[in-house]
Amino acid sequence: MKIREIEAYFETLYPKDRGCSWDNDGLLICSDREKNVEKVLTCLDVTFHAIEKAIAENCQLIISHHPMIFSPVKNITEDSIVGQKILLLLEAGISLLSLHTRFDCAIGGLNERFAKDLGIFVESDVILLEEEPYVGGIGNLTGKMSPREFASVVSRVLECPVKLYSADMDVRCVGFCCGSGKDLIFPTLSRGADVFVGGDIPYHSALDAVEKGMSVIDCGHHGSEKKSVKIFREDLYAFSSDIEVICFSEDLGGEIVEDF
Repeated sequence: MKIREIEAYFETLYPKDRGCSWDNDGLLICSDREKNVEKVLTCLDVTFHAIEKAIAENCQLIISHHPMIFSPVKNITEDSIVGQKILLLLEAGISLLSLHTRFDCAIGGLNERFAKDLGIFVESDVILLEEEPYVGGIGNLTGKMSPREFASVVSRVLECPVKLYSADMDVRCVGFCCGSGKDLIFPTLSRGADVFVGGDIPYHSALDAVEKGMSVIDCGHHGSEKKSVKIFREDLYAFSSDIEVICFSEDLGGEIVEDF
């Protein structure tokens, strides 16, 4: 299987036009699209550990969710973290394909799967932000539950701790967004959401929501998106049985220290 074939396949699954205008994803590093791929590493972030694993496993391609190259790169030297990583990948002959907001927002993509896992029945293609119409979503649970009950569901399904800001009112209509979701809190509130689920929720955004009667569940950036590495593997196996896929999972979200 050639790199160009894998690139084209993922374009059919998660078209670039579904992504955000500010994003930078797609095939980010590749010296030869005709190169054959026998082994792929999937990851959330292209960390040094992920690159080391890909090199050790003789992978020809990394597929990540978050783009390693996001801001303009003015030089490629060992003076920067991004420069070091680019050089490592080029020296090892490893290409990099990143599927970011196009994967978040596509039909059958990460946000849709996130909602399904949490038992949220979703409206299709809800326009919450005029400038980025496919970001996030809103839907209903099959019945009402308390904010704490739903937070427990989120924690159990995502297999990660969550932080609950409770408005102390039962929830049924749910706003959600994988990754950083703070910009979707009030657009979903205006559409009747009782609770919002997402990652990277600032304290004051949550506080304002609670003041308006909306509960907020912060499941963390990593917690909301870590499933992507397994989804990419499923996608690849559905495309070709000749490719070996290694899922690399690494949570750099920080350690909670309690000493009081």
